[in-house]
Amino acid sequence: MVRSAYRKTEGKRAAIYARVSDKSQDTEDKTSISEQISDMEGHCDRRGLTIVARYQEVGRGWSKKRPEFQRMLADARQGRFDTIVCWKSDRLSRGMYPAAALMEVVEARRINLEAVMDAIDMKTFGLMAAVGKIELDNFRERASMGKRGTAKQGRIPVNGVPYGYRIGDDGKPDIVEAEAAIVRRIFNQYAHEGLGIPLIVRQLTEDETPTGKAGSKRWHESHVHRILRNEAYTGTWWYGRTRQVTTDNGRMIYDQPKDTWIGVPFPPLVTEETWDTVQNIKKRRKSRAKRNTKVFYMLQHLVRCSECGMLMGGRATKQNTVRRNGRTYHYDLDPPRRYYQCYGMQKRLSRCRKHPFIRAERLEELIWSEVKQAVQNPDAIVAGIGALDAQGDDGLAEEIARAEREMREVQFEEDRAIRLFVSGKISENQLDRQRKFITERLDHC
Repeated sequence: MVRSAYRKTEGKRAAIYARVSDKSQDTEDKTSISEQISDMEGHCDRRGLTIVARYQEVGRGWSKKRPEFQRMLADARQGRFDTIVCWKSDRLSRGMYPAAALMEVVEARRINLEAVMDAIDMKTFGLMAAVGKIELDNFRERASMGKRGTAKQGRIPVNGVPYGYRIGDDGKPDIVEAEAAIVRRIFNQYAHEGLGIPLIVRQLTEDETPTGKAGSKRWHESHVHRILRNEAYTGTWWYGRTRQVTTDNGRMIYDQPKDTWIGVPFPPLVTEETWDTVQNIKKRRKSRAKRNTKVFYMLQHLVRCSECGMLMGGRATKQNTVRRNGRTYHYDLDPPRRYYQCYGMQKRLSRCRKHPFIRAERLEELIWSEVKQAVQNPDAIVAGIGALDAQGDDGLAEEIARAEREMREVQFEEDRAIRLFVSGKISENQLDRQRKFITERLDHC
């Protein structure tokens, strides 16, 4: 039986198209590209067709955005061949979009479609492609359910695990001691030795530390970033944090609600304390990174409000608005006008200061003049250090007492906010805002 559409007999020029979904399939005897091409060449020889074009690629059948598939359609529009031969119909399409694109061309140019392993009927080709897409989606859904069941049993449902681990014979994670030592070293250098990621990367590369990939000893900053933000090293690896959806534009990744995640126990490599220290340092360094600083402030993260003790952050005005004779004029300020504003006023929405803003130039000039005087008078610096040494434990005791006073004040503010909420004088949203502010103050005590 001739497996073709249109059954056009006068055209003898053929194009063969081979496809596998991923590289792993190319090693299988039954579906490899080389086996497909061998079968299609035999088919063309039996049918008396001359192969004038060849197309082969690794790509997903649900997408029409496959380079070789698009090149084949372009050549078909130019009339380069009369027949397209594939190994099986699903090699051409597993979805409506590529099937529609293919049908538009072959119907316009009256091109035959032939398959080695099954029959192709143009009347039902699009429908069969749509059914194939549904079957593929159902298969993925069943596979996802199976993986979630595996994760609930404490076994790893995927092929890859974080650096420092391997998948044991029972499907559960085992520690790779050599790599685990590197993970602990990275966390310790970042959290306790004050090293930044670029310096850690340079040291690992100079030491020719294995990266976990065969033959690779060159580390990159992305490797260290992934290690420092992977929660599995504290004892829990989460499955189902994201969901992948395949569309014609590619694979889209969506974050999933935390209550749908499944925790898989992992042997911990670092303590919770070290993990928290690393995350706090990363957060602080991120806020101070040059890429996140649009306007320069000399005293950034150094100035505190004398009234509430909160940090004073930078705020810039890049445009000035003036009204004259009933008309409004907007002027761009270059450089922008810079201020320091108390975070307590901004987040607590209360006026702890009479003037909410301090001009940055005035404050920075005042501080800089004091710094210059101190640098020009080294005797004063030596005297100050001597005074600190003389205080000894008394200075430490005074600092502890000051911290305890601040904590008592914070606790009093929290109790007061709760009493106001219970008495109905403030709303729940106002209570949440007050408690958030109080928590931030407590962090700075």
